[in-house]
Order: sequence, then structure tokens, then C-alpha cells
Amino acid sequence: MKMSLKVHVDDLKNGMILGEDVYSNGNLLLSKGMIIKECYIKKLISRGISEIAVLADKTYYDDIFLNPVEKFYVETYESLRKVVERIKETDKIEVSRVFPIVESILEAVFSSQNSVLSLTGFRGEGDYFLLHALDVCIYSLIAAKVMKLSYEEVVILGIGALLHDIGKIKISDSIINKVGKLTDDEYDEVKKHSEYGYQILLKSPQINSDIEKVILQHHERCDGSGYPKKLKDKDIHMLSKVVAIADIYDALTSDRVYQKKVLPHEAAEYLLCISNTMIDAKIAKVFIDNVAIYPKGCQVLLSNNQVAFVIDSNPKMPLRPVLKIMTDKYRNPLPVPYEFSLQENSHVLIKQICS
Repeated sequence: MKMSLKVHVDDLKNGMILGEDVYSNGNLLLSKGMIIKECYIKKLISRGISEIAVLADKTYYDDIFLNPVEKFYVETYESLRKVVERIKETDKIEVSRVFPIVESILEAVFSSQNSVLSLTGFRGEGDYFLLHALDVCIYSLIAAKVMKLSYEEVVILGIGALLHDIGKIKISDSIINKVGKLTDDEYDEVKKHSEYGYQILLKSPQINSDIEKVILQHHERCDGSGYPKKLKDKDIHMLSKVVAIADIYDALTSDRVYQKKVLPHEAAEYLLCISNTMIDAKIAKVFIDNVAIYPKGCQVLLSNNQVAFVIDSNPKMPLRPVLKIMTDKYRNPLPVPYEFSLQENSHVLIKQICS
């Protein structure tokens, strides 16, 4: 049995294995048996945690652990931040600044979809507004890839998805970041963000009218229960329907100030429940089969208390992937990790994504 040693966060390195659960404000932050990576170290520092217990100072699982697009995600986030700051200054959107971001996301989605997908939903020290916009764009472009949309449609969708919430820059931070329940007046103000965003686009040169529809309609619902115009199915732009589902999915699977995230299979169940009423059933199926999954490289905690990595997808049952079990039930590293199919072991469930 391996002994655990206390290590100061400044001395942590990628590949060390956690020797005990780490809690922050009474909530489980990181689980014993997880393999440390850079974003976890930043998370520990931001929470004021000075030292943790580790089991090893290196790992033999580098081929599973390394994520080739993590740098891309961070750089894209920073590019988007600069674009949003520019919009705040000018009250206009310059397509020439937005298009390169969409193009880079599109390239990443087509070349490394699973790697990109494994980074979404991470809520570190970044601004939720920016992270949400970036993730909704990624999800939307994955859907576009599967739906085989034309290049023009894909670009319009990408720009619309990236800027779908831009109208929120017009709303007070005290409302946007409020922890408690919004008052009726505050909620009515938040609901105006799609119209605020539409007004910004109207003042912006070279904006395609379909992008305007994506911004204005992403909270419309097929049964007419959405806003701001209470449009019904046939009157809602198809690309708006894609962004609407991406928006719902990311909101469900991300931690927010007033709500804890749910797991992909739980979000998929919700999308299935509102299909054919609030959202488009065909597009929802695309999300359930291709977005609401556990991507390769994702580190998970199972219901039997073991830590595992997703090593392969399962086309027949996307939410029951093939895993590599890394620890025993006490979360001590196994000498020889082994392959494990969730489809063939239906009694075992994914309990938590270690992100």
C-alpha cells in the first residue's frame, strides 16, 4: 500500500496522484486517486488550499492524461475576452475580430472533437459569461458538423453562438452575478438580453441578418413558451434552435452561482424530456448522441468509488463509454489498470466528472 505525503501546492506537478479527498467550503473539490494537471493546481491555489496529500510524484498514464488542445482553449478564451472588451467600448461588433475565433474553434472541432469536448464545462477562475459563450459555440459547431451544414451556415452559427448572450453586457453585474433568487423585475431585465444583443448587432456593420436572428431567438421555444416574441416552431430560425439547445445543455452541465451542474447523462435526459415540445427533437438527438457524452480522456469517479479514464466512445450507447480503471475501491492506484465497459456493467454508474 502506498503512503501519502503532504506536498505544498507550489511543489505540485502534473502527474502526481491525490492521496486523499480535497474539500473546499464543505464541498468535494477533487477526489482521491485523481491525477493532477495544471488546471487543478490553479483551482487549489484560487481556493486558498496550501497543501494536499499525494501518492506519487509521477504517473505512467501520460498517454491518457495529456490534452493537446488545452492551450488552444485558454488562448481562445483570451481572444474572446478582448473581443468582448472591444464591444463594451464601441457598442458595436466587428466581424473581422470575431471570425478568426470561430474559424479556430471550427478547425479544432473538425480535427480534435473529443479533445475539445473534454475541456468544455470547466469553470476555473474564468468569467462564466465568456466560458459559457465559448462552450456554446463549441457544442453548436459539433452539432453543425454532424448535421452537415454548409460552410456559410456553420460560420453564421459559430458567430451567433459565440455572441448569443452579448446583450448581457447591458445588464447590471449585481443582477447577472446575484447568488439568490432573482426578483420578478430582475428576471424581466435578464430576459431582455436577447433584445439588447440584437440592438448591438443592428448598429454593427457587415452583420448577416441570420446572425441577428440567432441572437434574438435563442430563447424562443417550439411550443411558444419562450421569449422575447413567443415564436413557435416554424417561425424560429433553424440555427437559433441549435444554439438554444447548446445554451440549455451548457447551463445544465456547468456550475453557476445559484445552481450545481449535472452530469451529461442527466442533461441528456432533460433534453429528451423537452423534445417535441420546447426544443427541436431532431437537433436534440444530435446533441444527445454527440455532445452529451463523456469524451475520451475525461477522468471520472464511479459509483463503486473507483477512479477511471474514458478511453473510447460507445456509438450504440454514448453515455456508457469504455473506461480504463485506475484505482481500487479505496482509490489507491492499481499496479495494472484495466479496461472496463460500462455497457457490459450496467450496475456501475458515473458519479462525478473530475474536471
